[in-house]
Amino acid sequence: MLKSLYFKIVLILLIFIVAVMAAVGAILLNGVTSFYREDFAAQMTECFGPDTFLTRDLEEAARSENAAYEIRNVLASYRSVLGIDDFRNFYVLDMDGEMLYGSDPELGAALTVTPNLLSAISGSETNQRGGGMDYADWAVRIRAENAEDCLVYIKDSLDEMRQLNSVLFSIILQALLIGVLIAVLLSFFLAKSISAPLQSLTYDTQLVASGEFTHDIEVAAEDEIGVLAENFNYMKERLRSTLDEVNGERQKLDTVLSGMRDAVVAFMADGTVLHSNRSAEELFGDELRENRLTLDKCLETLDLPLADEGNGLSLTIPDGAEITRDGYIFHDRITDGKVYDVGYARLRYSADERGVMENGCVFIIHDVTARYELDKSRREFVANVSHELNTPLTAIKGATETVRADPDMDAETREYFLDMVLSESDRMHRIVSDLLTLSRLDNNRTKWAVETFDMRAFVRRICEVMRPELTAHRHRVTFGAEKNLPEITADRQRIEQVVINILSNAIKYTPDGGKIDLILTHKGRESVTLVVRDNGSGIPEEDLEHLFERFYRVEKSRTQDAGGTGLGLAIAKELVEAHGGTISISSKLGEGTAVTIELPVECRLPSGKS
Repeated sequence: MLKSLYFKIVLILLIFIVAVMAAVGAILLNGVTSFYREDFAAQMTECFGPDTFLTRDLEEAARSENAAYEIRNVLASYRSVLGIDDFRNFYVLDMDGEMLYGSDPELGAALTVTPNLLSAISGSETNQRGGGMDYADWAVRIRAENAEDCLVYIKDSLDEMRQLNSVLFSIILQALLIGVLIAVLLSFFLAKSISAPLQSLTYDTQLVASGEFTHDIEVAAEDEIGVLAENFNYMKERLRSTLDEVNGERQKLDTVLSGMRDAVVAFMADGTVLHSNRSAEELFGDELRENRLTLDKCLETLDLPLADEGNGLSLTIPDGAEITRDGYIFHDRITDGKVYDVGYARLRYSADERGVMENGCVFIIHDVTARYELDKSRREFVANVSHELNTPLTAIKGATETVRADPDMDAETREYFLDMVLSESDRMHRIVSDLLTLSRLDNNRTKWAVETFDMRAFVRRICEVMRPELTAHRHRVTFGAEKNLPEITADRQRIEQVVINILSNAIKYTPDGGKIDLILTHKGRESVTLVVRDNGSGIPEEDLEHLFERFYRVEKSRTQDAGGTGLGLAIAKELVEAHGGTISISSKLGEGTAVTIELPVECRLPSGKS
């Protein structure tokens, strides 16, 4: 309350009124005192001047025989002229200052020698006006010819002046009280007229500070406060528009960051997290969600060393880092089995409400595991293709050079080497054919011939086609199918390629005299499943997840003898998935392998070229 503008306005007006009345009163009282003293001195000067009637009468009385008595009578006759009353008296004194006669004998008996009396006794005709004294007096020396000189002394006690000042002070005090009362009333209205708009402005300011922009200040006047209110309403609209723009940009940024697949983490100068997105939470897990992630932990995770320079965050830049306009990019940082490209840049941010700016940093972490694996696969693919093609080419070259070097070679040996050339040429042809098939599948350039056929008859025909090979290895084949198998719509030739490939693998990698089962089942009108199961040597568990990779072979020396290229299962997987189906392998070392192919009844292939 004491600090409010309302109270200050009232207090200032009261102090102003009191100060004005006090100054006016002091001036009036001092003016009355000065006027009274000056009027007394002027009156005495006029009465006791050299050529006045009173002076001539006093000089004539001084020449009489009883001079002092006659002087008293003259003064008594001029009583009204001299202003003699209860407060002003005249006295006739001898040269020692003793009273001879006086208008008030009691006061005359107690007269004190004043400076004016001393001046008159010494013969001076100058009277002091007596400023600052509580009385006013005037002394005149009357010279007698035949007797001793005497003194005429007029003294005013100034009690009349004091009474007048007392009355004036009472009037001033009453005026002060009335003025204070009026000032209080007026100050309340004035303070109300000033503070009410300011209170409304303060309330609206608090609403704006809390984020409420809908309330407008009503402008009731066209004075400075009204202009202030109008400017505040304008400022509020501009501020709301600016905040809407800022919030819109922030929402856009948050949407972009949350939708980014790259992890983004910003750190403050003290190493704590300033901002992050959803991908960063997935990367760093609970450490980030529970605010336990720090800069050094982040750098440790990403294998990026931190340099402590004592003046902020800094990184030791390793060789091979890519320099960008804003920072650096660190390629192929491997952590937890994944590969990342990490972008690093400086960041300026506001540290507090005062707008103090500090330096931080931001990391943009891009998962390049797929690209890294693809590059690795491409390198391995080139190496494998080179190796696979180099083996038959070497055999062909060696056989050809041998035949050419010995023109007299017997027919049987020549036939052996020529068969080798033909066999390796066929093998190289199969590799190239498989590579072309994979290339067409990768580039969506495969020609599909979609038709509807019976899966039971289809599998039986394949068994008949593969019978010579099955007989050669003395394998026993069983085939079983559920009733009411639906016909499927697919590319018959491509599905045949898949089944022959799977069955060929079962024949090759099952010891002679083994058992191979083919089982057909269905799920209503949705899909048909073919399982090819053998009791061969099986596949190690660590190799199962790599079986569908290109050129990947288990026990490569054995498969090389069997003529495998490592592309058959990769092609089978591409063809089955192109139809919208799935293929999987389960195996146990020493017990056998089962390959499961599930095809939809209606494939998703187009009926023409793709």
